[in-house]
Amino acid sequence: MKIFAIELSSKHGSIALIEDGAVVAEKSWVEDFKNRQQLFDAMAGLGVDWDSVDCFAAGRGPGAFSGLRISFSVVNSLAAPGGKPVYALNSGAALAAQVGAARTAVVGDARRSKVWAGVFVGSELEKEFRLLETDELAGFVPSDVLVVSPDHDRLEELLQNFQTLESADPVFPTAGKLGELVFQRLENGIGSEPFEPLYMHPPVFIAPRFPA
Repeated sequence: MKIFAIELSSKHGSIALIEDGAVVAEKSWVEDFKNRQQLFDAMAGLGVDWDSVDCFAAGRGPGAFSGLRISFSVVNSLAAPGGKPVYALNSGAALAAQVGAARTAVVGDARRSKVWAGVFVGSELEKEFRLLETDELAGFVPSDVLVVSPDHDRLEELLQNFQTLESADPVFPTAGKLGELVFQRLENGIGSEPFEPLYMHPPVFIAPRFPA
């Protein structure tokens, strides 16, 4: 089975081609949020025969709003001509799998004085992602759990009292690890998570300035 995976939930974007559970090609970059050409340049550079891909996978966050929307749009567009299946998996699972701890809390900066967090056993969610006030994080994350974050540089002061990696640097999910997990889940008969971005903030309705 050949899987094309895309992961754009953080400031480090990546794409990967996975064949029979192993990464055979991968490209990554630091996102320039004003110009998404990096993604399409990387796709061209990967040299994929799209007809040969059996499944398309996207990381569904939590994370960057625009990146998640683009990920879903791209895999849908690539899958549509051949009617290929699409698969969504939360990006925290890939990050937890990369770290390799028995239990991991993945925490991100949700802005507006809030964070989002989920707790994993291996790469499986033990406590679903929640939007939290910063002072609620200690009550949500068990004391013996390793805490990692793609936003560690912004949350360093908040996370200093938690168990973190020695380097305390941001850790980013990758498309390669995401694709490996999707392959494993498909092999075990586990279906896709909801095929929609995992947004933590509720939608905000802004009334139009002028009547229709």
